[in-house]
Amino acid sequence: MAVDPYAPCPCGSGKKLKFCCSDLAADIEKVHKMVAGKQPHAALKHVVQLLEQQPSRASLLDLRVSIELSLHEFDAAQLAIETYLSAHPESAAAHAQQAILSAATQSGSQAIPMLQNALERLDDEMPLRVLEAIGAVGQALLMEGQLVAARAHLLLYAAIAPSEDNQALELLLRMNLQSGLPLIMREYLLLQSCPESVPWRATFEEASRFAARGLWQKAESILLQTRESAGAVPEVVYNLALTQGWLGNIEGFAAGLHEYAHLDVPQEEAVEAEALSQLVDPALKDPHLETIKRTYTVGDVESLGEQLRIDGRAEEYPLEIPPDEAQKNVRPRSTHVLLDRPTPSTGVDIQRKDIPHVIAFLSVYGKRTDREALLEVTTDRNESLSNVEALLHEIAEDSLGASTEEEVVAEKSISEESLSWRWRLPDDTPVELRRTLLAEERRDAILLRWTAAPRAALKGRSPQAAVEDPELRIGLLASALIIEQAAVDPEELSLFATLREQLKLPQHETIDPQGVDLEHLPLVRIPRLQFDALTDEQLAKLLDRTVMMGANFSTLLVAEQLASRSAAPGQDIAYRQLIRLEPNYQKAQQWAEKARVWSKQQQSSLAEWVLLELELSIQRGDSTKVQKMLGEIRANHLDEPGVAESTYRLLHAAGLIASPDGQPAANPTHLEAPPVASEPSAIWTPGNDVSPPATEQDEKQSAIWTP
Repeated sequence: MAVDPYAPCPCGSGKKLKFCCSDLAADIEKVHKMVAGKQPHAALKHVVQLLEQQPSRASLLDLRVSIELSLHEFDAAQLAIETYLSAHPESAAAHAQQAILSAATQSGSQAIPMLQNALERLDDEMPLRVLEAIGAVGQALLMEGQLVAARAHLLLYAAIAPSEDNQALELLLRMNLQSGLPLIMREYLLLQSCPESVPWRATFEEASRFAARGLWQKAESILLQTRESAGAVPEVVYNLALTQGWLGNIEGFAAGLHEYAHLDVPQEEAVEAEALSQLVDPALKDPHLETIKRTYTVGDVESLGEQLRIDGRAEEYPLEIPPDEAQKNVRPRSTHVLLDRPTPSTGVDIQRKDIPHVIAFLSVYGKRTDREALLEVTTDRNESLSNVEALLHEIAEDSLGASTEEEVVAEKSISEESLSWRWRLPDDTPVELRRTLLAEERRDAILLRWTAAPRAALKGRSPQAAVEDPELRIGLLASALIIEQAAVDPEELSLFATLREQLKLPQHETIDPQGVDLEHLPLVRIPRLQFDALTDEQLAKLLDRTVMMGANFSTLLVAEQLASRSAAPGQDIAYRQLIRLEPNYQKAQQWAEKARVWSKQQQSSLAEWVLLELELSIQRGDSTKVQKMLGEIRANHLDEPGVAESTYRLLHAAGLIASPDGQPAANPTHLEAPPVASEPSAIWTPGNDVSPPATEQDEKQSAIWTP
């Protein structure tokens, strides 16, 4: 494939190849062909030979670095970049290559200053290498869990990239849909406008222009000077916080938002800023609960195994240990959960007070030449610890020896732990009863346990204890908002109304949409909109936004309103979301029936709704409905385009049928698990499919002792 002479020159000058390094066009084309033909080492050799004749040629240095990076020859790339920067210290492409290398070998945070150096050296042209560096740094930040800075870099990439390049948008979408990511952290944060009639207006607007172009380092410098001269002006404090967050300074970001929340600003803005600050501030360390692992010697491991097998309070719980971990560590003979009571024989009419709780995990190790047989007990250091000890001795009798070792394996926020519980429900517990029991437990968890748990954001006091302290008012409102924004079921609206009443907080007021910018209305405010005052078109656009942002609670509310209207645009999307997101199985089925009626009126196929009902029935374990839907598909829709394939995918992903090679589905609990790259790269490369990292909440959950 011939090199386009009108493509940007690889030297990063911003000129076209024809008008810059035209004498190298043939060699550049040759190198590209070698790389495309999977001959990168030959391509590198050719570039090195050319550099022997022209050691300072920017195009050749850039090609050399790119090939060495692709080969993961990072030390060689570093030496080449040093030569590149020495010969062309003002080259944006050279600084961009340095940022790409740093993102690959160090971290996205360390690469940010190098990328800023590249951006500051741009004129009106955007060299390809700088665009690649923005993506590389953004993806590295995402992999590291630096979500504020990652989102800013990916948005910058999306704004600059060609229209057909959707890599950044796809990653942003996947970030929004990441389970556990707080809704407040999905917002696209916007700079505030300058106040009227201030003497520093020119410098403030200059900082805003720099920030809009991604020159956050320059914008931060100007805003710091403005902050020093003008004082704690809300707009300056807020914009400074944002630029610092985009630069990866999460401490400055959190501190700035906290300061802004306590200035003279509208209460809603203050509460939302404080809530975001509480979520990301690394300095806020809640009082914690320790998870410990105690090791006991075992006198008779066979006897212990038998006792654990026959006692109803110990259930075998096989662990899947990855092969690489199995090679490093000795595999336990058996693993178990320890319950506070035996599991009832049936859960058909079970009540909450009768549900067993998992209070420990047990791992039994056989005797080896270098040590005795052992029992490892992983549990929390809380009020149930003495019960765990007593139950173990009661079950094991004389087989259990002395405790020889104890280590802390994790620490958990008491406030967050108050919202979790570990039940062992009987397998036949009906789905709707499970939902009812979980809703009841969640209500108690929020109103009783969470309100009594200490929070660092409230100066170590619990929400209930902070009610009468006016200094903690904004912090308390923000803490309540964090709980509310995690809602997934519209039926919980009354729960949060009760929470606010209990904490003596004002109830939310309905928002009149007249004059409201719906595209930028904070996600946490959408449920309060007066939906019946919106036009069909406004509702449809709002639904698109809530779906893209993964705001499921708001999606249900907006979709229900849209589905209730006749001939409104986007009703197919509304029904689709209502069926998939409605937590109440019976209601979801009712929406599926309404979708069928709507499709008949539109004289369109019912296949999509039948497939969604099949998916829903599989998820809920309704075997009768599964068979009914499969029968309907066979009778009426199997010949329609894509229906057979979609049915197969659903059944295979659910573990109900084997793959073509006879292997069962690897994960029978998820219907459509997204593909994950087997070896994700630390740098941005075309076609590299990388899942977002675990959020801070996910990381804390993974640190607890639940396998």
